Amino acid sequence: MSLNQLPEEVLLRHILSFPEITIFDLQSLMFSCHTLYRIIRNSNELWRLKFSTRWPQIPIQHQERNERIWYERVALAIMAVKEVHNTLQEISFQCYPLNQSPLSAADKLIMGHLGQPPIPECVQHELELMASTTNENLTTQYYARDLLTKVKSRLIERKLQDLMAQPESQKSLIDGAVLISQWFEMGKLKQTNLGDIRQVIEDLTERVRKLTNSTVYSAECLFPTAKACDSFEKAKEILDLIHLVMFRDIGFEPCHIYWLSLDHYCSITEVLETKRGCQMLLTIVFHEVARELGIPLQIVIYRECSLSGERDLLLRWSKDPGEVDAERIYYVDVCAKTYDSLKQCHCYPAAMGQPASSAQKVFHQMMSTIIEQLRFHWGSFLNFTGLGRDNDFRLLIRLAIIISPREKDLVLEYANLCLALSLQLEDAIQLLLSVGLQAHQMMKKCVEKLRRHQILIIAAKFVCYRPLTVKYAVGLVMEYKSMPEFYFNHSQPCVIVSWSAKFQKSDQWKTVHRKRKPKGVKQQDQAFYHILVKNAPSGFIGLNVAEETLELPRDIGLAHEQLGSDFGGNGYFERFDGRRYVPNAELRERFPEDDKVALALTA
Repeated sequence: MSLNQLPEEVLLRHILSFPEITIFDLQSLMFSCHTLYRIIRNSNELWRLKFSTRWPQIPIQHQERNERIWYERVALAIMAVKEVHNTLQEISFQCYPLNQSPLSAADKLIMGHLGQPPIPECVQHELELMASTTNENLTTQYYARDLLTKVKSRLIERKLQDLMAQPESQKSLIDGAVLISQWFEMGKLKQTNLGDIRQVIEDLTERVRKLTNSTVYSAECLFPTAKACDSFEKAKEILDLIHLVMFRDIGFEPCHIYWLSLDHYCSITEVLETKRGCQMLLTIVFHEVARELGIPLQIVIYRECSLSGERDLLLRWSKDPGEVDAERIYYVDVCAKTYDSLKQCHCYPAAMGQPASSAQKVFHQMMSTIIEQLRFHWGSFLNFTGLGRDNDFRLLIRLAIIISPREKDLVLEYANLCLALSLQLEDAIQLLLSVGLQAHQMMKKCVEKLRRHQILIIAAKFVCYRPLTVKYAVGLVMEYKSMPEFYFNHSQPCVIVSWSAKFQKSDQWKTVHRKRKPKGVKQQDQAFYHILVKNAPSGFIGLNVAEETLELPRDIGLAHEQLGSDFGGNGYFERFDGRRYVPNAELRERFPEDDKVALALTA
């Protein structure tokens, strides 16, 4: 009996729905005959099931389950996956030797799919899969991780821009806090989930509701759909209970500014899990619970120094949102060690007359605090992407620009970091143009460095034939006799990426000169090598070193182990074959004679 002779229900529910039958199997079956094409094409439930099996991490909304869209969604998702693979196949050739994927590559993957919900998530999932697959080509892994960070940053940027574009009354501070948390988690596979955070807020709200049900003030204001509280007594009781539940029952604790880690400033997940956090995030949680209970509060940012420390954030309540009489305006200090929440304005004279802060101002203040503290106190601990402290600080400034796009000082600082790190110069140039700094000296420097990068990419297409003066080869694991000013041991394992017959200055590779020169040899006249070597504070860095500082290790396997499992070749190699790192296609084309030399030296 053939498949098209089976009843449709048996075929769809008991055969084609098996997890072993993939989307590509279904597509092949569809084109085998007209009957199967009609049955499979019109089975919305089957395509929804296959979508959930292929992309289980993408939640399906209840209202979407029965919509007749799943065949089209699966087709679009498969197209997006193919685009990811095509991009990763081509990008190494386009970016060598700088190995920096442009933001335009990430935009190309997601721009055409915005507005079609599952597609950006499918792109992100496929990049995560390719970045974490252990048997994947190292170059592919490197670019998958690089593009994944850029795709995540672009998606978060667009969501923040959409949030800021909403009317002020509809902006959710908790949504913004989640997006900021996700920005700091771009280097991690697991990110803060808005649904999980909202569930925690709902649990907090429910605990307050249970306490209020036994009181005389449990009226209509206890439900989100009800009208706002119009009574001081009702509002005070509910706000006191929120404070009681958060700080006494659950054990939330506001921390002194010097006790906090970066996570307590930027991760709403960390604050909710550890019950410790900065004033801003605790205030946002309090504000959201009150909002769920029908009490609209306004955030007021001000400055006041007291014996208990510096406080700069209050919540304000009044019966009428437009109230101007100071005697009818009340304030809540979330971090005050008291359960008497509502206090009159004379308790906070510095806050009197201050306007309510917009969501943009709240997030701007949050970013300013993080930047200020990291700049002066915790800069050495900043490494949330694993790509180095300076690069992470660049991404931090970039997030601040998304929130406050007209801040010229932020844009200039970001451009300066891009210039120093030789990263994302196109993005820096676009931002400088957006704030009218096209005539600024920083713009000229960025354009000039970008031009030099383009020349380097063109020059790297020419073949380098080996002169007799070059001893070592690309891909070799070596011992680098290093300098004490870097955070190295005296002998450090490294990998050769390229070479030049004589010294050539490079923006990409930091030059290290030896203080003691060998007799009869000018240091500049010997071969120089570009190497990747581990540097404790910032991962692997590129150095331009003389041949005299390198030597073959006695045990290549041990030297390879000392490089560590986090060495991914930085986009130059395909794999380690037990003797040397196998160069990728771009390196093989540029140094065609090095492969034989490397094999001979490691035989």
